[in-house]
Amino acid sequence: MRAIWIIGVIHALIGGGVLFMTLHPLQDALGPHALDLVKVASVWQALQGLTLMLVAGVTNARWQGWLIAAGTTIACAMLYFVIFTGLRPPVIVISPIGGAISWLGWIGLLFARPQK
Repeated sequence: MRAIWIIGVIHALIGGGVLFMTLHPLQDALGPHALDLVKVASVWQALQGLTLMLVAGVTNARWQGWLIAAGTTIACAMLYFVIFTGLRPPVIVISPIGGAISWLGWIGLLFARPQK
């Protein structure tokens, strides 16, 4: 569970840092649509990071945590790539697949038991 905790902290740091950058530095560098996408992606990533930290701390949900971590990494990496490069490669379809993988982890949390 230590690895899930660390991945959660990294996601929260990246998501929070990118969200903070939308306040000033990225406002001048990105258009309004791209800026909105960055805000959504960074908030989602930060919240998923906090979720992973909670999963690691209060449950024994290993595979659920790994699904959330993998899905968040895939989805956010592709979103940031598209936003910051302006390219739209055919593999862009992995972003919603990453989101679906993350959802599977969330659904799996319905069946997880809290630690004692």
